[in-house]
Amino acid sequence: MKFHVMHVPRFINQKSAYGEDRATTCVGEARHCTGCGRSISMLEWLPPYEINVSQKNLGDFVYGTYSGLIISKKVKEIFEKFKLKGMSNFKLVKLFNRGRVLNVEYYYPDITFVNAFVDTDLLNLEGVDSCETCQLGARELNGIDGIVFLQPDKIHEDVFFPSVFGQGVIVISERFKRIIDEHSLSNVKLIEAEFYKWDALSPSSF
Repeated sequence: MKFHVMHVPRFINQKSAYGEDRATTCVGEARHCTGCGRSISMLEWLPPYEINVSQKNLGDFVYGTYSGLIISKKVKEIFEKFKLKGMSNFKLVKLFNRGRVLNVEYYYPDITFVNAFVDTDLLNLEGVDSCETCQLGARELNGIDGIVFLQPDKIHEDVFFPSVFGQGVIVISERFKRIIDEHSLSNVKLIEAEFYKWDALSPSSF
């Protein structure tokens, strides 16, 4: 069973827009691991859901200063049509460009956290205090040299955050990848999980 990581470019002048929080942004509490208590998410984004976008050319996926993804109406409808799992509670987002509201329909979904254990031999970890629930515990993650899930058959979500990485890595299933390709969804770059690399000294998408 193959999995793929979504490359999440931030603040790069590309063909499609990226998003930034507006002054109206409100936040709540972070999520915590039920085992070790460490934070596994950023502060929850609360209403109003509003962002500034860098340009009017919008892809089906919009990345930005917020955690996760903002998705087009097309992505939402495809996700629901094929009964995919891992995104829920689609919240309508208001997009602004140069101070004006764009007449578009985009959503900010909740993405499921999964305690899907990975091969830690491929991770650059500092510290010794691991966790039986989230796997990371009090250790610090300094690098990733591939993501290999130890029990892939037990993963049923098509989009998810592996709790060991918090909200730093968005993983999708092979099924969702095929649907993305078949429907030509834009502004998405996928990397096979086993070939995904990240270094704290030169972060590009984490």
